[in-house]
Amino acid sequence: MECIADNICSPLGWTTNENFARVMHGESKLTRHDGKWNLPRPFVASLFPDGAIAERFSAISTDAGRYTRFEQLAILSISYALAQTHIDAADKRVLFVLSTTKGNVELLDDENQPNIPRERIRLGKSAAVIARFFGNPNQPVVVSNACISGVCAQATAHRLMQSGRYTHAVVCGCDVQSKFIVSGFQSFKALSSEPCRPFDAHRTGLNLGEAAATMILRADESTADGWTSGHIAIRNDANHISGPSRTGEGSFRALRRVLPDDTARLAFVNLHGTATPYNDEMESFAIARAGLLHTPVNALKGYYGHTMGAAGVLETILSMRAVEAGTIIPTRGFGTLGVSNKLNIISRPTSTHEREFIKLLSGFGGCNAAVRWVKDSDEASSTPIIPKADIISRVHLCSESVELNGRPVITSAKGSALLAELYKQVAVNYPKFYKMDALSRLGFIASELLLSDIDRATLDDCAVMLVGRTGCLLTDQKYQATIQHTEQFYPSPATFVYTLSNIITGEIAIRNKMHGETSFFILENKEPALVDELIRSAFADSETHMVLGGWIEYESADRFEATLGLYKRHI
Repeated sequence: MECIADNICSPLGWTTNENFARVMHGESKLTRHDGKWNLPRPFVASLFPDGAIAERFSAISTDAGRYTRFEQLAILSISYALAQTHIDAADKRVLFVLSTTKGNVELLDDENQPNIPRERIRLGKSAAVIARFFGNPNQPVVVSNACISGVCAQATAHRLMQSGRYTHAVVCGCDVQSKFIVSGFQSFKALSSEPCRPFDAHRTGLNLGEAAATMILRADESTADGWTSGHIAIRNDANHISGPSRTGEGSFRALRRVLPDDTARLAFVNLHGTATPYNDEMESFAIARAGLLHTPVNALKGYYGHTMGAAGVLETILSMRAVEAGTIIPTRGFGTLGVSNKLNIISRPTSTHEREFIKLLSGFGGCNAAVRWVKDSDEASSTPIIPKADIISRVHLCSESVELNGRPVITSAKGSALLAELYKQVAVNYPKFYKMDALSRLGFIASELLLSDIDRATLDDCAVMLVGRTGCLLTDQKYQATIQHTEQFYPSPATFVYTLSNIITGEIAIRNKMHGETSFFILENKEPALVDELIRSAFADSETHMVLGGWIEYESADRFEATLGLYKRHI
């Protein structure tokens, strides 16, 4: 695939060029905020000034009141990127892919934007509103895969364009900050009280940021001077849902998969670099294991903070601009090396003549992703070939009944009690089951049934690809109740970690020691053909030989469904 246009909208500027220029001048909008959203503790973040997004949006639409801050920001970025092309976004051959972690989560508070229908809290519904602004007739695909969503969205667009139905893809990464998100990270004690310092010996945590970034991708690589990529990998640590592997296992596996034959061709590796003690340390091990200690590396969180669903797209675009300018962006905030492995961290503007780079990301749920982009490549990037695969096992679990490979499983309970009964039936000793949220319990039990006759030693490279409509919304509502009232403010990290839909994919990977791809997609409407295509898209990675995937929904204790299959690649 080829990237033919892009945009970044952030507190640093409304275009990619503005952002790149200000970053190269060392600028940042990371600022201390006291009392914002009535939070009891201050925090440092890069936020748009109040009203700035709406004011900008009013220049392209007279209906600003119909859209949320999140939707306005995404639409602005997409509009600016499309304006650089001759693409008709209303063409059915144009695919919209949205990368976000929390979308309109602030709508859970009834006092926020009360004019907006509350159904827009669903990521798929919000994505549909964004796509319809441009007249696009297709159902948009939402990638909600924690911090790696932006790179996963690039992979999703690449794979779906291979079908031939789409000539272009609009990939937008976007997140805005809110009381919900900031309080959650504060509950983890993950936020720094000062501007973050990636990989520095005195780093004390991350900062948050808000932004939207858009890439316009083309399936046909017809120009000789464009940015092309066919090198994307997603891997899981199979270690912990909120902590990285100490050896950088998943990150290393993803990185190894996208390395060029000659690593001297790399201008740099752009790291995740959250400035948290464990994540930075983990990445240093991944780089060391990949034999890249002499390769220049950098991180961009010191300019923007962690922009979550936007990060993978924004940081990819800025890395492209840097290579085009023959430079490596310095790691703002870095002074003294504070990780075990001697990384070649760039801390001042450095020239480069190389024409390719790798973007690396990691996130909750044990997920990791890497993508390699090449400028002016003299060789065609790999085109993902989706091979045939058979479904060797099926399970259908809903609030009323259970079927395994077409045969009923005898149970006496209904609703949420059914999951507890099934847990006892499968006779697994896994006490963590009782700590999981409802969506994860449902997925866990369904996967246990599905894999009951499978040799789990064969699952190392198995992918987990799940699709749903509401994702973790029920847990979002539960967490919101803990922060809604100032006099009863008790945000729980144990609840907050499950406010990411992809956590269930991590739970399944950890249980079964699966180090393959793990991804969670949101669709507003259950299109069986599209669901199946998203599941099978994991086979575009030739190292993936099995996929555990399907549709999963947990709306309430009396209404849930998991329809999963185990797919095996044709040999």
